[in-house]
Amino acid sequence: MLFVSDIHYRPDLAEEAPLRAAGLAKLREVVKEEGPDLLLGAGDWDIGFDGDAFEELADMTYVLTIYGNHENREGICAAHNRDGRPILIPDGETVEFDGLVIAGISGNIGSGKKWHHKRPDDFESEAADISDGGVDILITHEPPAEVPFIPENPYGKRVIIRAVRMIRPRLHLSGHVEYPTQLVKYEGIRFLHVDSQPPACEYAVGVFEDGELHELRIRRSPVIPLRNSSSGHIDVGQASVGRHGEHGTLRRRAGLQRGPR
Repeated sequence: MLFVSDIHYRPDLAEEAPLRAAGLAKLREVVKEEGPDLLLGAGDWDIGFDGDAFEELADMTYVLTIYGNHENREGICAAHNRDGRPILIPDGETVEFDGLVIAGISGNIGSGKKWHHKRPDDFESEAADISDGGVDILITHEPPAEVPFIPENPYGKRVIIRAVRMIRPRLHLSGHVEYPTQLVKYEGIRFLHVDSQPPACEYAVGVFEDGELHELRIRRSPVIPLRNSSSGHIDVGQASVGRHGEHGTLRRRAGLQRGPR
């Protein structure tokens, strides 16, 4: 199983920001290398991921995802897996894959003025709809408050930690913030935070058996900008490096940023 978030694929920015245009090619490379049965996404695929891009990915592996605050709305809502199931997990519902029960609540916490906003009351209501037990994996775009991804976890959301406590999944997946990719156990629940945007392109590979997470490896497959000295043009090279051990944390980038709202 492959976990990703915040691919931020923007082929329209190939000239001024070539790294932003590399997301789809890099993800293809990772899927071919890892060979997952299932890809789970926590949103922010961005406007380059239209229906064709999603269905190309769904031809390579099964895809289930939520949306974040940077999406091709039409594309993510229209795309399907090969068996006809939508790639988008319905809010307030569960889906099953090979015996695994997966739930997701899309969007980010906001006023409701934008299509991707989720009011706190609506978020909690959707969490209550799937709080009757039995959820193996819960996906939200933003991370929950309190979980010690970094000291004080300044960008975590209190409504999300309340939702997690209601649902009690075996694993919670989030993205949105440039926290280091890591697995943290808190209050008996495993919390996986992933940041897959270039150049670092971090992701996690896990093995579930009988609803239990038996193995998780955090990896980085960076996109490397290569400057052509004769022309001054920046090309994008791709390289897979290292396999970062189990239950670890990838440390990089001194500054922390939230995804734009």
